[in-house]
Amino acid sequence: MEFKTRDNDRIVLAGGVRTPIGQAGKSYANIPSYDLGYMITEEIFKRTGVSKDNVSGVVAGEIGQSCFAPNVARVISVRANLPLNATAITVQNNCVSGFEAVFDAARRILIGEGDFYLALGMESMSQGALVLTGAKQSPKMSTAEKINANWAEAPELGVKVIDSIDEGLNDPIRNLNMAMTGEVVAQKYNLTKKDLDNYAYMSYKKAHDAIEAGKYRPYQLAIDLPDGGKLEDDEYIMSKKGMVENPARFDKASVIFDSKYMSIKEFYDKYGEWIGKPFKEGETQAAVTLFNACPRSDGAGAIFVTTEKKAKELGLPVQAVLSGWGMYGVDPSIMGVGMAGAMNAAVQNTKSKFDEIDYFEIHEAFAATAMGTMREVKASYGCDIEKANGEGKVNPHGGTLALGHPLGATGIRVLLNMIMNFDQFPDAKKQIGVICAGGGVAGSAILERA
Repeated sequence: MEFKTRDNDRIVLAGGVRTPIGQAGKSYANIPSYDLGYMITEEIFKRTGVSKDNVSGVVAGEIGQSCFAPNVARVISVRANLPLNATAITVQNNCVSGFEAVFDAARRILIGEGDFYLALGMESMSQGALVLTGAKQSPKMSTAEKINANWAEAPELGVKVIDSIDEGLNDPIRNLNMAMTGEVVAQKYNLTKKDLDNYAYMSYKKAHDAIEAGKYRPYQLAIDLPDGGKLEDDEYIMSKKGMVENPARFDKASVIFDSKYMSIKEFYDKYGEWIGKPFKEGETQAAVTLFNACPRSDGAGAIFVTTEKKAKELGLPVQAVLSGWGMYGVDPSIMGVGMAGAMNAAVQNTKSKFDEIDYFEIHEAFAATAMGTMREVKASYGCDIEKANGEGKVNPHGGTLALGHPLGATGIRVLLNMIMNFDQFPDAKKQIGVICAGGGVAGSAILERA
């Protein structure tokens, strides 16, 4: 697969910046995703000094798009006074959406459609819509006006309120929510709660230490909040200082799938076919907790996708070369380990080798899926990422477990972590980043030092 333009130019990334990640329901609770996306759009042009007239198009990644900003890429493009003739498209590939925005922009450059794109990623899990089901089938509830007038009768008329975030985190084919897929992977790859807690603690510590040292600040825009405050750092991990200082707190967290709601035996009865081994009384233990799973989050990020020639013409410093990417899918029940296949696809597509990779940025929807991916890569492709992790080569500044997961924006966040690695580590020449997503899809990007 060729990842160069028709005149043999390389695709590069520049100007990348993001908001601090907010914890759902907290600092950004009253800021819509499209406002965060607009703020970061204005910031990337302000920081780089690039004229908006250069923009060929905008590609935005978002999962839970708002009806108040349909095709959010176009809404932001017009609001920010980008060229009216610039293309604008919003892409949705679950948690890979931020990557997909960058890849789609690159594809457009490769086929000659344009040469300078703004890639965005954004999400507000705080403002995920509540959905009414059954309303339009009832004559008394079929319009907004009728719903308001007859709301007291809603239950008896068969109208139900569904949380779009909760429902969206459920796979409709296998009927597992994302936390269940994390537990399936933990059981499948023999990962204990202690394994997951130890991994989560290191993600927390690395992120906390990096933030305290100010390493993230150059890649972020502090956000003024409606209450007059300001969010300058990723919110979730900075509220968990006590867990960084006292990792024994992880031990106290209850496992999700061995409770009064569902025992681990019942979990195996329902999902054992995906685990691939039998339940053993007295031996099998649940592993996933709220603290070795990522938090719900809000945030946005932006990055320019262009060619080396165009960047030089604009006097725009290049942050990294996008060598290429790979996509891969697995069964939805083990969605997280799709990352193993995606990394291999990216390596194969770019004619690279795993032993050429200096640093890895692996999405941590769950500690289980990150660790399961590492084990699958070693078993299937011979690369010992667990060893690399022990050497500080995996998520050296923390990952999703600590920083948060604003869904459509996570792809931009991962790319910015890779760019930060280039800035922090002189030995970093080639890196791979990877993200899994509901439904079993996964995407991986390979960046090289500019």
